[in-house]
Amino acid sequence: MVPAFQIGSEDWWRLRRLRLSGVSESLSSSQVKVIRTDDPLEREALLAFIKKRYEELEIVPPSWSPPRFSGPFFVAYLPSIKGPASCAALVERDPPCKKVYPGEWRKIKGFFRKPAEITFLATAKDLKAKNTLFHLFKAIYHYALSHRITDLLVCINPKHADFYEKILLFERRGSRKEHPFLPGLFVILEHLDLKKARERYFQVYGSFPPEYNLYQFFVSGE
Repeated sequence: MVPAFQIGSEDWWRLRRLRLSGVSESLSSSQVKVIRTDDPLEREALLAFIKKRYEELEIVPPSWSPPRFSGPFFVAYLPSIKGPASCAALVERDPPCKKVYPGEWRKIKGFFRKPAEITFLATAKDLKAKNTLFHLFKAIYHYALSHRITDLLVCINPKHADFYEKILLFERRGSRKEHPFLPGLFVILEHLDLKKARERYFQVYGSFPPEYNLYQFFVSGE
């Protein structure tokens, strides 16, 4: 049974956004395959994919060369799309955001915390490819928990803030600043406290129908 959310409320907005994006088909799909890789050749191929997409989106000039970071890449594939549908890297040691937001980084890291940054995020043009971000994020979420990472950080274009803050439940931690290795791109810092994420997802999505229930989707397999 679909809950009767008050029109204009955040829950109503979330459910409407998920419906319009065709998310239910993606969440229930068994066709999305996500892999984690540290293989050098696969990493180079992914960096080439990222560079191509960033150029197409006019984020970087043709002369741009992506910097190298240690840490795993996560890649989502769809049988209907040749090559990656989406990908992202997870950087724990010396993440880019540490240089852009040193004060926020120190506050989040504090004592007994182990933060990591999601970066090099890219998707193919297809809408179905964009919806594989949920599967990609789930894989990163479970990897982070299994490796005792306590916080996920990501620097995003401000136009994507609603998706991260209202759908994925990140919280804004930094003001608008220029990205360290994407010249001309201004970003904001978003933060997800993994020690509180499970409870937060339940509070927000616990009453959502199964096909849009991100709590059930993200925590399954923990």
